[in-house]
Amino acid sequence: SRWMKKKDPVLPGGTQLEVTLQLLQEFVQEYYDQNPLSHLGFVILKNGEAEMLTKLSSSSKTHKLALQGLSMSDVGGEFSIQNGLEVAGRSLGHQPRHGSREILIICGALSSADPGHVLTETLPRLRSANIRVSTFALAAEMHICRKLSEETGGSMGVCLDGKGHFRDWLFEQCVPPPALRKEIVDHGCEMVQMGFPTRTKNEVPTLVHATRDTKLLARTSYTCPQCRAKIQELPADCVVCGLKLVLSPHLARSFHHLFPVAPFSEILPSSSKEGGHERHSGTETVSSSSAKNVITTERIMLDSNLRRSSPDEVTSCFACLRMIGAPSDPTAGAQDAGEEVLRYQCPECRNAFCVNCDSYLHETLHNCPGCLLKA
Repeated sequence: SRWMKKKDPVLPGGTQLEVTLQLLQEFVQEYYDQNPLSHLGFVILKNGEAEMLTKLSSSSKTHKLALQGLSMSDVGGEFSIQNGLEVAGRSLGHQPRHGSREILIICGALSSADPGHVLTETLPRLRSANIRVSTFALAAEMHICRKLSEETGGSMGVCLDGKGHFRDWLFEQCVPPPALRKEIVDHGCEMVQMGFPTRTKNEVPTLVHATRDTKLLARTSYTCPQCRAKIQELPADCVVCGLKLVLSPHLARSFHHLFPVAPFSEILPSSSKEGGHERHSGTETVSSSSAKNVITTERIMLDSNLRRSSPDEVTSCFACLRMIGAPSDPTAGAQDAGEEVLRYQCPECRNAFCVNCDSYLHETLHNCPGCLLKA
């Protein structure tokens, strides 16, 4: 709408529209990395109407090209949240019930021009279709957005400190919400039929389905195992028979949401001896005391596996082999020393990890190397 043409000092780098489009490009990439089997679509609200920018699909390329094509001339007029919810709700209503249905609203307006009553007309239909509505306000929070988010079980956010908070909120929406007990009882488990196509490469270009309405000439394609139609990229729904076509890595990347890595517990450092700073350990310890400072150094032996073989709690990270448990340099800064002292332990395999690896395993890899080694 016209509100997105304004520049906001909280969001440097251009107008609200330019910053939003830039972050949406990153959101699309992150969303499909975390949910390769999910579908995504975009609706733009301008001139009091809702226009479908891209239909629900699993093609990240389609969405990125559509977002790049938007310009300042494509926005204007008033913002209408009701029209946007109606268009998005009708599109989501045809999706199978085994997945979650969500609507994310990025709003830069301070008012909404609606043809009817949102809370009495649109909200009941959203509830009956089990659609969650989450809203992020670039300006001030509107009561209607907060009410919709609370009534449908979504989240509400307001831009606080620029792109960082905006990006963090968007990336939080990439994680699928937990299924409600009512949904499980009502619908139960549904069988999802999938096909694993074969990749073929021809010397002569052949017609390949790029989208449902578009064909192009290509030498490389994926052949549907059911109808033998040729598809350009995966994952996708076969345009001929409707079979969902995926590869095994796509299933693996979607699987970690059902069985996430258990939170690691922090390993507390060993207690020091009263009146001194010597450790009770099997390693050789050399201490020099003065009236003000006590400096402790340790001689740690490394075994053939490049891991620390000290019988004390001082150990190394199981993933990156970084020495953790005690500061390596007594004269180092407090921040560096604290990072080396902090360590976490997997409750399953009982291996220790540093702070960086703990974050990487839970947020990116979604697997514990120690548990995989035992499996």
